[in-house]
Amino acid sequence: MITKLKDTYNDFPKAFWTVMLGMFVDNIGGSLLYPFLTLYITQKFGVSLIDIGWIHVASTIINVVGTSIGGALADKFGRKTIGLIGLFGSALITIPLGLTNSWGVFIVFNLATSFMGHFAGPAFNALLADLLPSEKRSQGYSAMYVAGNLAAAIGPLLGGLLAAQSFLALFILDCILSIATGIFLYFKMPETQPEEAKQASKQNLRETFAGYGAVLRDRTFITLVTLIVMTMMVYMNYNTTLSVYLNRLHGISAKQFGYLLTMNASIIVLFQFSVSRITAKYKQNVMMFLGALLYAIGFSMVGFGTSYLWFIVAFVIVTSGELISSPLYQSMAAEYAPVHMRGRYMAFLNISYSFASAVGPLLAGYVMETDHPQWVWYGGGILCLIAAFGFLGTKMKSRNAVSNNMEGSVESV
Repeated sequence: MITKLKDTYNDFPKAFWTVMLGMFVDNIGGSLLYPFLTLYITQKFGVSLIDIGWIHVASTIINVVGTSIGGALADKFGRKTIGLIGLFGSALITIPLGLTNSWGVFIVFNLATSFMGHFAGPAFNALLADLLPSEKRSQGYSAMYVAGNLAAAIGPLLGGLLAAQSFLALFILDCILSIATGIFLYFKMPETQPEEAKQASKQNLRETFAGYGAVLRDRTFITLVTLIVMTMMVYMNYNTTLSVYLNRLHGISAKQFGYLLTMNASIIVLFQFSVSRITAKYKQNVMMFLGALLYAIGFSMVGFGTSYLWFIVAFVIVTSGELISSPLYQSMAAEYAPVHMRGRYMAFLNISYSFASAVGPLLAGYVMETDHPQWVWYGGGILCLIAAFGFLGTKMKSRNAVSNNMEGSVESV
């Protein structure tokens, strides 16, 4: 086991692990707060899940703006600069978010936090793609996913304990960890903007943003992103609606829900590298089919469940789908993107996540207020099943063909 870990470490450049460490620390802060945010809002402000769903819609609009601007500027001005601006900006807004007693003020700060966080996302994703050669990217994004879930194994467990005493402590600790990460990365993280990206840096802002048109013309990429949105609309309820659903209908406490999330993250930490090595041997669309199919089974089981043990089994199945699917999504976007457009391709994928995080919880909120809230999970299972067969029917190009074709298509941008 130790030998395998050493081999994995030596397979990647030191700068890659520097970024991984920074993201790990920052993700601890996000994962100790975000899973309990919906529960915090409903308890403190007394708003309904429908209201929260509409806040997610507003956040999506803000996220799209932040991601679009951040992705374009990461191609123009460099990954490090844009990533750190977003990281520090998000951190400084977090504490006022936890201090306010006004629902209106909370909404404003929440939207500002969303903007800054999504502003930084494409820069960090593009930076990782810059650091790694094509043959290492799938494993690299698996490593990133492991780091994120190792943080998620720690965060919810710590968050559940702190939430029982004071929700404000979650906001304060999240802020401290983000600032510490920003300082560390400022001194240790390299700027990775490739020579090929100099073309984007010479463009004016209008030309830089016009590059999104080339992304939209990549039909296979857009098809895959659409299918990813379908699965993510369901998955986003994992960290939003699910805690309220389990608490209301089955008496599952915040602490118990935290244990479930920690179990999910622990499984990913233990098995992600092994699963990624196996999935690399098969066609990407077949593996995406399998991942979405497991999502369909696991989320459907939540609707049928009545006991804590049943929900543990459902979480294990969903986690199995996550092990297969999530690294493939990021790797696919990195492979399809021309070198000088990685920020914008990553931004487009992140925008799809934002859309899913708004529409999924909003629809779930309406269903949760009916007499049959289980249909959140029955419907989610059906949606994932449709996406699964969509992945299976998608004719994906080879990586080299994608790279060559897209390089030519964007030279005229």
